Amino acid sequence: MSAPATQPPSHGVAVPAAIGVVVAAVVAVMVVVGLVVSLTEDRLPTGPALPPPPAPVAEVTFRSSTLQADYAGISARLPTLPYVCPSSPETVSPLLTSGVVCSAPVHPDYEGTADWTATAGFGAVADDLAGATAEATAKSFFDTFRGAGFGSRKTTLTDQRTEQTDVDGRQVALISGNVGYQVAGVPSTYDRVLVVALPLDDGGYAIYFSSRPNDTPKPTLDVLNQSINSLYYG
Repeated sequence: MSAPATQPPSHGVAVPAAIGVVVAAVVAVMVVVGLVVSLTEDRLPTGPALPPPPAPVAEVTFRSSTLQADYAGISARLPTLPYVCPSSPETVSPLLTSGVVCSAPVHPDYEGTADWTATAGFGAVADDLAGATAEATAKSFFDTFRGAGFGSRKTTLTDQRTEQTDVDGRQVALISGNVGYQVAGVPSTYDRVLVVALPLDDGGYAIYFSSRPNDTPKPTLDVLNQSINSLYYG
């Protein structure tokens, strides 16, 4: 089932993506609220000086009715059916401290009880995976996903590509590659994996990622591409 792609705001900035789709982006503005103390001769401060309140911590939010996920000024619309998404953000160890991961069956019941799926996710990257740069973060996430996302099976890596795109002074990094495998009962021979690392003003990163088997049906690919195209700073 295909759905119209969500259009980015009119002030969006289109940037090229590593796999030939377009990721739309606009600038996020972070507001830091300071504590202002007014002193006069008639009103002197008493007691010890208090530190300023901490800046609010951004949280991943998700509206299941629209499949819209937001984190620290970055938004993504997760894919529609046949993808199925959770109703609220979750911790996805070891990848995301908070996020939404959706899946679509490609080869149902390949082991009699489990589906071989395509996945797409968005959220806050796990602290252990955050690097000094977006490229380092994307690579760390890609490698961790490769190790954890295929049930610890032996995999190969081919056709890996890395691209950095400047979005209003931010270096957004994209890494894609073919993760090969041989799994009994699964006709697929590899998954095309995409990782997009998006820098935040506080030094952290948001992550959008997808993994889809090479024989994923076109309707599933269509809604996945619509989701990738919805990614933007807002």
